[in-house]
Amino acid sequence: MYNALISIAAAVAVTLIFGFLLGGGDLRITYGIIPGLLTAPIAYVILARRTMKQLQALVGRAQQPLQGQNIDQGVEILKEGYALSKWQFFVEAQIDAQIGTILYMAQRFDEAEPFLKRSFKKNWIARAMLGTLYYKQKKHDKMKAVFEEAVTANKKESLLWNLYAYCLWKSGDRDEAIDVLNRAIDKAGDDKRTKKNLKQLKNGRRMKMRAWNMQWYQFHLDRPPAMRHQPQFQRR
Repeated sequence: MYNALISIAAAVAVTLIFGFLLGGGDLRITYGIIPGLLTAPIAYVILARRTMKQLQALVGRAQQPLQGQNIDQGVEILKEGYALSKWQFFVEAQIDAQIGTILYMAQRFDEAEPFLKRSFKKNWIARAMLGTLYYKQKKHDKMKAVFEEAVTANKKESLLWNLYAYCLWKSGDRDEAIDVLNRAIDKAGDDKRTKKNLKQLKNGRRMKMRAWNMQWYQFHLDRPPAMRHQPQFQRR
């Protein structure tokens, strides 16, 4: 917000200065338009980079408590970044995406949901987690709406498309899942895993998601191999 306003103010100032200088003491706006137009984007990029560096530093501070499994402390540090939202567009949505993802991965789903709802649309992991939450809650219309929005904003993410298809298939919508994977091949390009899952569904078989390894397991729709081998998870 402030970054944009400062950039506009700088552009106006440069326009006036050049208008006076090149106008021989008289204000001739036309002489200052081009320098002013050049100033605005340059100033905005510089200011935006400064804000993003501040945000990155904040994320770096949060890493230590998060790595020590102190989720609450890490989240509180990230929340300090809300103050930066006054300076730069979409900062708040990016912070919400980070917090929502952290809480989801910690299986604190109820706490994660409001943050994921406010998450940045281009953060496909956060949006996919929200869609997966709606799948778990059997809110199929909301699930589809979130996934459709996510694949529109992130067309090249093959796991996102496959997650969408997986949730549809597990909800009993095999035909819709097949349609999503056909769209994935068209939009996301050649991906062997997507083609394999499409073939599996067409042949009435199960989708295979473990090829994405830990990227897949972070959505808590399956247990990692190490966990499945623990006695408490083995079938009697």
